Amino acid sequence: MNDQRGKKIVIVAHCILNQNSRVQGLANFPATMKPIVETLLEHEVGIIQMPCPELLYAGYKRWAQTKDQYDTPAYRKFCREIAEQIANQIQEYTKNEVETKAIIGIKGSPTCAITETTKGYAGGDPTKIREQKKRKTKEKGILIEEIQKILKKAKIETKLIEVDSENLEKTKMEIWKALTGD
Repeated sequence: MNDQRGKKIVIVAHCILNQNSRVQGLANFPATMKPIVETLLEHEVGIIQMPCPELLYAGYKRWAQTKDQYDTPAYRKFCREIAEQIANQIQEYTKNEVETKAIIGIKGSPTCAITETTKGYAGGDPTKIREQKKRKTKEKGILIEEIQKILKKAKIETKLIEVDSENLEKTKMEIWKALTGD
């Protein structure tokens, strides 16, 4: 018996493999983020799709929200429960010499951002909705924060990569570097 497994995996945000999960109007592709998926397939790496906390928590017909809108004790607990499942998989693979090459998130996501998300909605008066502005902030999304806390406690390090839909070539290069070690 000749086992062909490559012993390397990546953990990806749900919408990389399923754009249907995104908030209405935000899908960049009809099905998958094809350039990103093709890059992963070229490198023959196992792909683990994280659940989409926003879809599971707020539903398919949810409104776009910023990190501070989602960052409630209940939503953070919900993300922590998902993070524990993801971290358990990473720990099991690590224990069995399967390397987690990267966790791949989404730039701007309140849940899955790696370096940049949005904040700024103050809530309240719906008549002032046009006056409210969101701003970019250098923070991780809630799910990524929770995954990192658990992995840090377990002393497991892995690279974090962010898909920037405005610069997919840069993202593909970062993935390539993570998977080849260059």
